[in-house]
Amino acid sequence: QSNMLWRRRQPNNQPQALVALVIFLLTFRVQSWSSFHGARVAPPSRAQSRPSTTALSMNIPVLENWKVLGNGRVTGSVKNHPSIPDGQIITTSPLSKPELAGPRKTVSTNSGSKYRLGSPEMQSTGEKQVSLQTLQRQARLEKNLNGEVIGDDSRQYLLSGKPTKSTSRKSLIFKAFKADQNGLPTGDPVTVKVSKNWEAIEREAANYNRITKSGVTRGQFVSLIDFMPTASVITKRYASESALVMERGAVDLKRYIGINGPLTGKELRDAASAAAQCLQAVHNSGLVWTDMKTENFIVTEEGQVKGIDLESAMPVKDNPVDYSPEATPPEFAKAFLAGDGPYFVLEQSYDTWSFGMVLYELSTGKGYWEGKTPVQITKALRDGPEINLDDVDIDPKMKDLIRRCLQLDPKKRPNTFQVLLHPYFVTSGIGPFSLFT
Repeated sequence: QSNMLWRRRQPNNQPQALVALVIFLLTFRVQSWSSFHGARVAPPSRAQSRPSTTALSMNIPVLENWKVLGNGRVTGSVKNHPSIPDGQIITTSPLSKPELAGPRKTVSTNSGSKYRLGSPEMQSTGEKQVSLQTLQRQARLEKNLNGEVIGDDSRQYLLSGKPTKSTSRKSLIFKAFKADQNGLPTGDPVTVKVSKNWEAIEREAANYNRITKSGVTRGQFVSLIDFMPTASVITKRYASESALVMERGAVDLKRYIGINGPLTGKELRDAASAAAQCLQAVHNSGLVWTDMKTENFIVTEEGQVKGIDLESAMPVKDNPVDYSPEATPPEFAKAFLAGDGPYFVLEQSYDTWSFGMVLYELSTGKGYWEGKTPVQITKALRDGPEINLDDVDIDPKMKDLIRRCLQLDPKKRPNTFQVLLHPYFVTSGIGPFSLFT
């Protein structure tokens, strides 16, 4: 009977026995392991529990499918960049130590940027490297590249030749080419304007955007391609300057007239209407150009006339920041010589006088004040000379338009709408003219 009772109770005691056995074995294993290694089991430290630091957590941009170019730059597909979309192909500024580039390596550029290199480009041979270097040498010779680069890691422009000075003499004007991912020049040449006067460059960029991207008309102005508050992080020479990148012309209008002589017929009409439309766009934007002259128009390869240089344009009723004697009306010359130039209140009639002087030069082939110094021009304007056109042999309608624009009383000068409705444009017999081109 006792055996029967034991057998009946045995199933109920088996789970308890198994649990006791498992606990014993686990306790023995932990104690044995600790004793064997002479260490105690402890919870992981704070350092051990901290997640590993990666390029992503450090906000270092990553370059995939990358390769090192012959000029020490790296090109590849970027991700985790603070300002460039993932997947965009970029070319960095030169690496400080190109020889350290390798998969899963972090490299630094001369400008201080850091990049984590992922997987390199699969096909990269010594032959291709030499080929790229050969192409770069050829490009330097063919495009007359001077080795200076404007831009940053996302876009770069290769400067060509020696610069000229802007009409204000305060900026450098370069011919340039946009660089592709291999650092080679691509596309049509552009114009790069570089200046230490960042305020003037910023104002000019804002004026281009205000005039060409709003309102009924954009005028016949060149296209603004890029504005860089810091001209270059690639090379040190222009690191403290600002830059504009703009559509490029073949020659400025003043030089074109100097080579080809006065304009006539349809060519004169087209140039005059382009200038008038630029003036209309400026005035429709509530600005006064203050620097309208033939040097501030370019002629494209196709023969189209376009306006440039808006760094001196200011809002109506504001004060001028600069002046060009050949574009200056008598009322400003008088104020300037009296010491009140900085306080002169700008009106759009200022530009109407300048426009009249542009038309005179287009029609006659020379400026009205040609041969005189800036001081002589300003003093002559102060004395309020009547502009005599009696002996000027040009189109009668053009002569009448010039005379109206060059009236000494600014209130009697036509506004841009009246200029565009003048018989020279409306009934010239050369063809239709649109006020909203």
